Formats: sequence, C-alpha cells, structure tokens
Amino acid sequence: MTTAPTAYGPMDDTPAPLSLTAQQRRSFDEDGFFLLEDALSPTEVAALLHVVDERYAGYRSARDLGDEAFQMRNIVALDPLFLRLVDHPRILPLIVDLMGFNVQLRTSHADVRPPQPPADAAAELGAPGSFFPWHSDAPQWGWPRVAGLIPFMEMKVGYYLTDLSTPNSGEICVVRGSHLSTQPTDAEGQRPIDAADIVSVNVRPGTALIWRTQLLHALRPNLSTQARRCLYYGYHPRWIRPSDFHQQQPDVLARCSPVQRQLLGELGTGQSNYDGDDPDVQPVSRYWRPQDDDIPLKAWAQDLRQSQQQLQEQTPPSTS
Repeated sequence: MTTAPTAYGPMDDTPAPLSLTAQQRRSFDEDGFFLLEDALSPTEVAALLHVVDERYAGYRSARDLGDEAFQMRNIVALDPLFLRLVDHPRILPLIVDLMGFNVQLRTSHADVRPPQPPADAAAELGAPGSFFPWHSDAPQWGWPRVAGLIPFMEMKVGYYLTDLSTPNSGEICVVRGSHLSTQPTDAEGQRPIDAADIVSVNVRPGTALIWRTQLLHALRPNLSTQARRCLYYGYHPRWIRPSDFHQQQPDVLARCSPVQRQLLGELGTGQSNYDGDDPDVQPVSRYWRPQDDDIPLKAWAQDLRQSQQQLQEQTPPSTS
C-alpha cells in the first residue's frame, strides 16, 4: 500500500484484517464504539505530537491565544504526517468494513486542551452550562431521523496522543448505546442519562476510538499537568458534503495516492469531470453515480480480501 511520504520516516504499513472481529462488530452495533489499543506505534505518537505542538505553538503566537482549548481543522492539509493518517493501514480496513468503499473524509482536526482550573470539576458532566455539554455530532439543524432515531450517517476515529489513563485528564466520555435512543431532553435542556451507560475513555497513548458520532459524548475536565492532544478523523458517504473544506488545494492533492484522493473528496483518477462526461445534456454527478475508477477503495478492498483468502488457503490448519 502506498501513502504520501513524510519527513519522519516510514509508518508501519502492515494492514489489519479487512473483517472486524465478531466482538468489534457487536460492540460497534450495540455500544456504538470499540477501542483499538496500539493503533499507533510509539514512534508514530512521538512524531504526531511533535507536529501538533509545533503547529499549536505557531497558532498560539499568531493569534495571541491564552490557555483556552484550541482546535485545528482540516489538518490533512497542514502536514504530510496528518495526511497519512487518512488511510492508516491499521484503520482503513475497519472503516471500509463498517461503511463500505464509497466513503470520504468529512473532517480532520487536532484538539489541544491545556490544563483547566479545578473549579471546572465542580460542574456536572455534560451539563448544558458546562464547558462541554452532551451532544452528538450533526450538521446545523441535525440529521434527518427515522422513527426518532439518527441513522448511521458517519463514523469517527479518535487517535489519543497523550496519557489519558487517569480520570479527569480531559478524556472523552460516551454514552453506551445512545445511538439507539431518541436522545430526549427535559424542559431544562438536561438529558436523562443512566450513569451506568457512561464510559470514560481512559486510555494509553496510541489507542484509537472507533465510534459512531451519533453517540452522545462529552469531556471531563483536564486536571492533569499536561495538555491533552488528540486527533479526530470523520468519515461519511461521498455524496454528503464535507464540513472542513470544499475542495483541497492542488499542492495537497499532488502528493496523494488514488485512495487518498478519493478520501479527500476527489475522483480517484485525478480527473475533474465531477458532473459526468456530458454535463451540458446529461449531467450525472460522479459522487452520486461513481464509476469504478472514481472509487479506488473498491479495487483496494477486493485485492485485500483476495490476498487474505489466499493466505488462509496457504496456512496449514492448526493441530492444537
């Protein structure tokens, strides 16, 4: 698998199995998420932290930022190392398994949350007036609902670069199974949430959270001594518009593989006939009705499945 080069050396390009484990599938369907430990190697974590801190320092100086939380968006255009995560070999097979091959990036952002004052711990987790209320990700005015429920429209991958294993280190909390709820609110805007369903994602650096963004989620305050740094990459069908960009800049696309071009909202061929071959008479969006060459993830998935099948056929059965 080819990906864009980086100044920090090669990434481990050993692909994960294309099929989720039965437990991962069950957790994603029933709980709305699962964790993948060691999704990033220590070398990858260190390199990504360097880039996040370097970019954050630049923004902080240019914008005269204080100690408030800060978010950098469309990070795939900021650095080749961020771009390489869009099709990380350990994660892309899971994305294709969960959403199919006709997908693209909706958002990519780096979050930096410096240590917060102890008073922030006094607020109820996710309360409407808190620093980070309970919510599920959605466009303005929300997703269309079916029987009161939000359909599976997108997923995110969260990469955690700092140690969040201690409570109140700025970790995300998700409400297990809330993607299967109508997510009601009371007259005061409070959400009736069973505390037993709240899962605090207290994880080591390098862990990835694979989750449905329909899940209600909030943050605990960061009472640690270091800034929490993490990355989020959101994926959805290619016929939905992204939120972080209209089209990526030519210099970004020039260093992309065909799969990366697809994931960044372009045709995998690099062509620009988005409205079809005869737009004056028969305009047909290549996002609505793509051809195989427009979505190289299709051939990529087929090749990977074939390789895995051949490997299984060549592997002698276990005698234990």
